[in-house]
Amino acid sequence: MPTSIKREGPTIDDFGRLVRRTVLNPYLTLPLAAAIAWFEKHPEHYRELQLHELVDLSKLADLTHLFANNFTSPGHGEWDWDKEIVLVTGGSSGIGQNTVQGLLERNPRTTIVIVDYAPLSWTPPKGSKIHYYQADLTKSDVIRSIAARVKKEVGHPTVLINNAGIARGFTIMEGSYGDVESTLRTNLTAPFLLTKEFLPEMVKNNHGHIVNICSMSAFLPPPFIGDYAASKAGVQMLHESLQLELKHVHKAKRVRLTLACPSFIQTPLLGGSHPRQNNFLFPFLHVRTVSEEIVDSLYSGYGRTIYLPGIMRYLTSLRGAPEWMLRMARESTVKIPVNFKGRQVVDVETGGIKLEDHEAA
Repeated sequence: MPTSIKREGPTIDDFGRLVRRTVLNPYLTLPLAAAIAWFEKHPEHYRELQLHELVDLSKLADLTHLFANNFTSPGHGEWDWDKEIVLVTGGSSGIGQNTVQGLLERNPRTTIVIVDYAPLSWTPPKGSKIHYYQADLTKSDVIRSIAARVKKEVGHPTVLINNAGIARGFTIMEGSYGDVESTLRTNLTAPFLLTKEFLPEMVKNNHGHIVNICSMSAFLPPPFIGDYAASKAGVQMLHESLQLELKHVHKAKRVRLTLACPSFIQTPLLGGSHPRQNNFLFPFLHVRTVSEEIVDSLYSGYGRTIYLPGIMRYLTSLRGAPEWMLRMARESTVKIPVNFKGRQVVDVETGGIKLEDHEAA
């Protein structure tokens, strides 16, 4: 049973999934279309048609997957989760916590490093190899120091999950300097610097996986989170630039990249209550639904772009549509019944995050 039915209830994704697996399934429709065209040109060979001649055409459906992974597959035994070191930012709660727990469910022997400003809100299983480092990711000198400690005390991470994020919930005019700076530093600068710290070893070994948590607000930004949306759009550009650099500059084609673009999720990122929105079209995602997709990507050995709900992948195409269509889509975000006020306590002058009353993103 699809996870969306288990957690969010029936959504448009369930209908879309049925259509994609049947009438729009390229593994069915492409061979069929090719067969019809072939029959029209060679009616005398109806009985001689060999199905294997059409199979390769179905591979066109895999082009997105192939390009995302530089037309390479994981080598036999390339990923050993007894030996991998996973670093997750913002692992104290929300997506980070559930991703860590999902990885431990798959393999309790995996070494996991959690970097967060808030203490863990959950208790790791007894015997698990969890390493916790407190760090304010708004400060570059702290990131440099923590990265050095992790390399020395635990080892070089083979998986980096840039998950930590904050949202303040102010208009561009009303937000303080600190609100803007803390958002951009945590959501965008930190992923850049952490990637710089841990990518060289991945490139050296041609082995690794970087997961960046983006957001649908990077494509359709609502009001009140302009700085958050801008930071997530920057994360998308980080992901896309890194794709090219790994392939063409560093020649490390087996270092995988995954970009997660979810809609609104039930996490402590935002404060207050979340009135129910149209669950069929835009379900308010369960955090476990998102974390399971991330864990599945890591265990697949391949990188990809995750859209949740899946219908969102089609909304991104509006960037190439007439401006009025894109504007109408953006206008619809004004009515989204979500409280955008963040729960973090931020120094309005420096942009640093205060520990008291802080809850992880």
